[in-house]
Amino acid sequence: MTLSRRTFVSSLAAGLIPAAARAAGRTLIIGQVPSTLFAPFYVAIARGYLERAGFTPSVQRIGSGEEAMALLANGQLDIVLGGISAATFNAVQRGFNVKILSSAAYQPQKGHPSALLVRSDLYAGGLTTPKGLRGKTIAFLGGKGATGAYYATLILRPAGLTLSDLEVRGLSSPDQGPALARRAIDAVFAAAPFTTSFQEQRLAREIAAPPAGISCTASFVGPTLLKDPSAARSVRAAFVEGARDLQGEAFYESRNLEVFHTYTGLPMSVLKTMPRYDFDPGLRIDTKTLADMQRVFAQLGVLAYSTLIDTDSLIAGA
Repeated sequence: MTLSRRTFVSSLAAGLIPAAARAAGRTLIIGQVPSTLFAPFYVAIARGYLERAGFTPSVQRIGSGEEAMALLANGQLDIVLGGISAATFNAVQRGFNVKILSSAAYQPQKGHPSALLVRSDLYAGGLTTPKGLRGKTIAFLGGKGATGAYYATLILRPAGLTLSDLEVRGLSSPDQGPALARRAIDAVFAAAPFTTSFQEQRLAREIAAPPAGISCTASFVGPTLLKDPSAARSVRAAFVEGARDLQGEAFYESRNLEVFHTYTGLPMSVLKTMPRYDFDPGLRIDTKTLADMQRVFAQLGVLAYSTLIDTDSLIAGA
C-alpha cells in the first residue's frame, strides 16, 4: 500500500486514527536523546495518546545520529526522536528505509533556548560577536555532520565565516561545561538547559542564536511503520495531540513540566525557568530548512554523495 503526502496529512487534519492501528496494541520502541526539543512526543506518551491509538510505547536513550539511523533502518527501533543530521541524508541516499515523520521543536520567536556562547574570559576580553571566532575552537554535540553544525553555520554566515575557519570538536552536552572550565574550547553551540547553566556558572556568555522559526529536529520512522501507513498516520496524529497541548505558555503548566522531568531528568526548578522552544500545532516539517541543511552538509564534506537528492525523499508520505 502506498500513501501520498496529501492523503497522509489530510487524514491527520481530520483527526482520524485508523481502526487497524487501534486494534494492533503493539509495542512501539522509541529512541530519544533526552531534551525538551521533543516535548510533544513525551506528552503524547505520558498522556496516553499513543496508547489510545493502539500502541504501547517503550522509550530508550540513543547516541549518535549514525547509530540511531542504523538501529532505525534495521528495525531495532520503530521511531527516533533526534536532530536532522548528515546521517539522515546519507541513510536515505543509500536506500535505507528511514523517513521523517514530523517536525519537533522550532527555534522560538521569543528567547534563545539554543545559542552560541563564548568563554567568559574571552567575552570579557572583547570577543562579543561571531566575527571574532576565526581560528577559535568551537564544540557542539556530534561534530561537523550534526545538527549543531548547521546551526553554527547559520550563525557564522553573516560574519563571513564558515566552520572551516574554526577548529571543530564534537562534545556531548555534559562534557561541554568541563571543557569550558578547563579552557579546552573557546566557544560552544548548546541547547537548553545547558545554555542557561553555562551562563549561571559564569563559564560562558551568549553572543548569538539561530534565526527564529526554523526546525532542525524531528521524529523519524523506519521500515516497521513505513510498511504500515495506517499505523504511521496514527502515530503522527498522537504526536500532533501532544504538540497542541504545548502551544504558547501551556509549555509551563505543571502537568507538562512533570512529563518533561520524567523523560529528560531535568529538575523542576530548571524546567520552570528555562527558555522554551516553539512547536508547530500540526508538527509541520520545515522543508525549506531541510533543503538548506543538505546544501550545508555538502559544503562541509560530510555527505557520502555529490549529487543532491530530492528532499521530499526524506519525508514519510511524500
